Amino acid sequence: MPKPRNTYADTSRLVMRAVSVRAETADQELRSVEVVIATENPVERYDYSRSTVIREVLSMDGVEFRTSKRQLPIVDSHDSSSVRNVLGSVRNLRTVGDELVGDAVFASDAESQNAFEKLRDGHLTDFSITATPNEIKFIPRGESVVVRGQTIAGPAEIVTRWRPTDASLVATGADERSTVRDLLRRSYDLATAKEGGGNMSPEFIEKLKAIGLPDEITEEAQIQQWIIDGVGSTEAETPVAEPQQEPQAEPELVAVGADSGEAIDRALKADRARQREIRALCTRAQVERALADKLCDEGASLDVARKLVIDQMTQKQEAVGNPPNVTGSGIERLHESMRDGLIQRAITASGCRKYDPFATKPASAGAADFRHMGLLRMAEHSLQSGGVDTRRMTSNDIAAVAMGHAPTINRLGIRRDGEAYHVTGSFANLLQDAANKTLLAGYEESPFTWSMWARQAGSVSDFKDIKRNRFSEAPNLSVVPENKDYPEGVMSDAKETYSIEKYGQIFSVTWETIVNDDLDAISRIPSMHGNAARRTQNAKVYEVLTANRAMADTGLLFNATAQTTAGGHANYTSSGTVISVASLNVAFTSMMTKKGLNSSVNIKVMPVYLIVPAAIAATAMQVLGSMADPSAGGSAAGNSNTHNIYGPGGSRSLTLIVDPELDANSVQSWYLAASPSQIDTVELAFLAGEETPTLETEWDFTKDVYRYKIRQTFGVAPIDFRGLYKNVGA
Repeated sequence: MPKPRNTYADTSRLVMRAVSVRAETADQELRSVEVVIATENPVERYDYSRSTVIREVLSMDGVEFRTSKRQLPIVDSHDSSSVRNVLGSVRNLRTVGDELVGDAVFASDAESQNAFEKLRDGHLTDFSITATPNEIKFIPRGESVVVRGQTIAGPAEIVTRWRPTDASLVATGADERSTVRDLLRRSYDLATAKEGGGNMSPEFIEKLKAIGLPDEITEEAQIQQWIIDGVGSTEAETPVAEPQQEPQAEPELVAVGADSGEAIDRALKADRARQREIRALCTRAQVERALADKLCDEGASLDVARKLVIDQMTQKQEAVGNPPNVTGSGIERLHESMRDGLIQRAITASGCRKYDPFATKPASAGAADFRHMGLLRMAEHSLQSGGVDTRRMTSNDIAAVAMGHAPTINRLGIRRDGEAYHVTGSFANLLQDAANKTLLAGYEESPFTWSMWARQAGSVSDFKDIKRNRFSEAPNLSVVPENKDYPEGVMSDAKETYSIEKYGQIFSVTWETIVNDDLDAISRIPSMHGNAARRTQNAKVYEVLTANRAMADTGLLFNATAQTTAGGHANYTSSGTVISVASLNVAFTSMMTKKGLNSSVNIKVMPVYLIVPAAIAATAMQVLGSMADPSAGGSAAGNSNTHNIYGPGGSRSLTLIVDPELDANSVQSWYLAASPSQIDTVELAFLAGEETPTLETEWDFTKDVYRYKIRQTFGVAPIDFRGLYKNVGA
């Protein structure tokens, strides 16, 4: 057997697998349902590097998680390009035998809840996992390998190390074993049935009939055999052969005691029907006969054949310069290329240099073809791909139809029930995806400082009050005299409460923008709004310092009252002094001598950050950058050789944070903060699913514009005054 390969031609591809939903585990209150993320069931795919169909197996022994949380986002139909497509997350990931199982928890917004209801009601049954292969063993033709009791014949790839990246809610998945039929099989104890347990309830039999159990099969042993032999597909294959040809034969179930020769005849008949369907498909698509022969000889399924034929059609039409007029995955791939090309162009135009929109998923292969294409040309290409004849349309008409303008669509006679009508909304989606990426680029590259000294808490699922409880320190141990009882340590607690708030803005992309090819509408403008979202975050965190509101103990965040008094924090110098070694000593002593909630315990809070407005940044840099104390004797400041303990290499060295958000309140006040890993200071929490800004859009009929709404939802509050100190300065 060949040695495992760490890199190969298809390393950049993502492995996708269907998974199943255990609808009976749905929890309405928690908005969760148990799902099977992946199995070791082999899935066929066409390997372009080897020009053949191979079987691919994900080994459950090789799963690796990105973080210790064992959690994956749930996205809509593999579209992870925007956080607006995140419906929730799969949590508590675990391997059970040859399955990777988790709990799908859906977010509280209306769209996510609609998806959950469709799962709970049984209208949707499939997820599809996306995974990155890290190590693969190839099994050549003629050889085989045993994976957990099942023999996998070559050519095959056993993915021995892989990392799941997301789980998608899809209409139909690829792993035939992970379906509702498999759910029913697992929900019935076959071992008990074999031993004559006879525990089939009428409700269970009704479920089997709903997925194809023939009425004439009534005996329990026969029902058991029907399950073991495999329930046939309940979805009819879409016929692609000529009408006069014989339809594909449905696989029959082998009854108990049936003659094996008859079973072989039926299998051969089904294979002949498969080959007829593949040859008819290739003939109608005008694909080379050699490809049909190869697919037939290698046992490719109809599903694999259809995907490959669409690929061939798309490549052929693009080669002669015609816009491909195909349906299904062909159009999807074309629009992916257009989207990625537009995103590349928009990111470049936005001026963002560090943000990589394709860090998690590489750009599609055809993106380069559209990277320099203007908006109007791209709109026209999008329409042509759906079969819209644009030869007699003006530039204004093309822009209006591409953006879904109903009066123009009606005037030009574009049918609402045809494929062409439905793709007219695709261009608007391309614009939204590009705008969303540049929004995130501006957000990621905008400067901010709050995360250095404040804490980002775990995301919350709703707008209810967030309650942060703090337990006091255990008291110091007491002397226990001989033959005396041990004293009981008394502890206390405190609680801070805050809630999530919603922030947002609206901007528009006009019809004229497309006609004029004004890329700023989807590059610089969204980027600036992303910058504004990050700036708003930063401002709200620093507002906690400058507003100095009361905490749960009724005391202001910063006050000079002794801790022994109710609401006293003793973390404030109101007389005001400039930053110096002496004033820093006062602040240092104040923090290091802080008592915990249990007033008898000194918790020794160590200041780590010096936070100043821009106006006194130079003074702070001078103090923290001097080896000698700048204020101590000598003919000139700093010449005394008195060691500066806050300077480079000093025992109390501090990290300087300069933020102009403070200047609007005071150009003199300065602050010290402890590390959030030692003690809570200020906390920021996001609404789950909106850890970055979200972008939504709608058509404004009265103004011929697409209106984009940017929203970010978070809350900020002080949690513990002991990690903070303020001097009003001078």
